[in-house]
Amino acid sequence: MATLGELFDIAVAHLQEVAQAPLASMAADERAALTGEVDGLLTQVQKGLGPRAYTPVPTAEERDLTMAERNLENGLGHARESLGTARRYLSPQEGDGGPAAERIASAAQAMGAVRDTINSHLGPDRAPLTPYAYLLRHQKAFDYLTRRYSEVAWEAGHIVHRLAQGAEHPGAIDAFQQARASLNQASVYARASTRDADHDVASFPAALPVEPVQAAATDATSAVTARLAEDSERLSRAAYAALHDRSEQRLSGSDLKQLSRWNAMGRLLAGRTLLHVAEDTADDAVRDSLKNAATALRESSKAWRAAAGAWEDVVDTGDPREHPRLPPPGYVQVRQGKLVQMPSTEPHPAVVISRTCAVRLGQLLFGPQWTPEQPPGAARPAADIVADAGGEGALAASAYRLSAVGWQMAAAAPWVVRRAESGLVTSSIDYRPPGLDKDRRFYPVHPRQVESLTAAYAAVMGAEQKGAAALLATAQSAGTPVPRAMLDAAAHRSIAQEQKWVTAKPVQAPQRALPRAHVPTDLVIGRRPGVRR
Repeated sequence: MATLGELFDIAVAHLQEVAQAPLASMAADERAALTGEVDGLLTQVQKGLGPRAYTPVPTAEERDLTMAERNLENGLGHARESLGTARRYLSPQEGDGGPAAERIASAAQAMGAVRDTINSHLGPDRAPLTPYAYLLRHQKAFDYLTRRYSEVAWEAGHIVHRLAQGAEHPGAIDAFQQARASLNQASVYARASTRDADHDVASFPAALPVEPVQAAATDATSAVTARLAEDSERLSRAAYAALHDRSEQRLSGSDLKQLSRWNAMGRLLAGRTLLHVAEDTADDAVRDSLKNAATALRESSKAWRAAAGAWEDVVDTGDPREHPRLPPPGYVQVRQGKLVQMPSTEPHPAVVISRTCAVRLGQLLFGPQWTPEQPPGAARPAADIVADAGGEGALAASAYRLSAVGWQMAAAAPWVVRRAESGLVTSSIDYRPPGLDKDRRFYPVHPRQVESLTAAYAAVMGAEQKGAAALLATAQSAGTPVPRAMLDAAAHRSIAQEQKWVTAKPVQAPQRALPRAHVPTDLVIGRRPGVRR
């Protein structure tokens, strides 16, 4: 799954290969075909300069093009006009451009993939689908795109120069020279005007749909970390959808309970993997860092387990898995003159993805045949695990992704609890009324239990942030950069700013205990405006 920076690098590499290839001996029709491919590439670059298509709503107003963007757009337009003139002089029919044409076409496809990657974070109404979409509201992000597009235009100018060297028609030569001058001038101006570009946007990934891709015994252990990264993207999108109530299938209390259990297992497995690898690590600093990260993951596992335990006596009556007396799934019920589709008994996709993450970690540690229903068994050789992960640093970076997205899921959980509060009940002991069969009685959930659930996930947020920090330190000590961390930090700040009750810092215990009646509830757990307690 390529990031924006990797897609731009792919395009530039293809164009540099073409510029270094011998083009002087090409026939006129072949030269015309290559000119057409360059024109198609510049068309893709032009399409990528429209910030209006990228900017999420709501915004005060759609942003106009900056001078650098407008200058680059005009330079591309003038270059394309000159290339059209050169093609008419070269040949009325275009031939086969050969491998060079294929490389330019691949570069154009990479430019189209840049737009697709960005647009995958926006819905049909341009509403954000992930917290990362908010980065597209900042000018520095567009400066990065402009700067990279200018690099592509610069490399295209080198190809145009090579095409001019072998052309026989003086009109075509002049047109090529004009096209190159336009591309070079616009590229130089764009690079000079975007020195403050946010290069962290280079790690911007594609937003994957929330559709589980389950682990199988036939999966190669060398692919585990890459697939964990994809699972993290799916969970990030699911968390954001739950936070904004945009998903077709809502997260229920039962879903949160199961998700918390699987996350607890996943963090525990990740910590055991790091400890196992640490025993075979020669570098003292890396070994100590791995152990510290494993300890942080163990604490995160405890926090997730505590969050799951907080649901033990709470029932979500809107969930057919918790309240089997509801009509079967798919049954359409009439309520107040409206047809209502009953919820499905299938778990939310985020639950399945969380389980899959735990399975993948178990496969990495114990082998591809491992499942959660099996005893742990003997761990694989540490050297094999490190080789599959790409090194100790890459292993820590992979585990970091789980902690980062775990923070997002924990941030969404209190909102799910608040939304379902009116449908939450507490089960009591079995009760046998006189003359009747034994039954289980349910009572409305107490506000303190809602506070307990919310506080449990607030603790998870703090534990996940500490775990993420420890894993980043481990990756750094192993010499592995994690550019994605800056992107995640920006996304977390966006969530914290949007949701006033979400803290962006680890939860800290109060310095002194106060009587319960004297502690303002809003200061303890926060309140989302407009939601009934």
